[in-house]
Parts: sequence; C-alpha cells; structure tokens
Amino acid sequence: MLVEEGLSLRIGIRGKVREKSGHIISKFLKREKLSNKGKEAREELHINIKDNKKYHHVEEKDETGNWQVVHHEDEPLKKKETKQ
Repeated sequence: MLVEEGLSLRIGIRGKVREKSGHIISKFLKREKLSNKGKEAREELHINIKDNKKYHHVEEKDETGNWQVVHHEDEPLKKKETKQ
C-alpha cells in the first residue's frame, strides 16, 4: 500500500447488479485501504435491495501481521423514511 503526505491509495472493486428493466437489485464494494488509525484494512460491503439485506465486514492488520475483525454487520437493510 502506498502512502504519500497523508494520502492513501485505495485498491478495490465496486459495482451494481441490475434487472433487465434497469432497476438495481444489489450493490457491492470490496477494497483494501488505510484505516483512520493508519493500519492496513480490508472492507467488504454488500447491499441487497431486493432481499432487504446488508452485509458489512471490516478487518485491520495488527502489529503481528494477523487480520482482526473490527466491524461486522449482517442485518436487514434500514429503509429511508419518506418525506411528506
């Protein structure tokens, strides 16, 4: 991972899955980056709009080089409230 003057290089992939009609079924993100603490981190996020599910998993590398889970969510997607 490259770091220059406080900037970090993020490596990853993201995208959307659509139905033939064009409606988005799900979104995904998988990347490696530097965390706010300056440690190597890897993140995975899947939002399944059709099935109303959210999966979010983040790991950081500790001083010994092992990956430790720092955040994990696997729960129903919280819907936005509509304005009236």
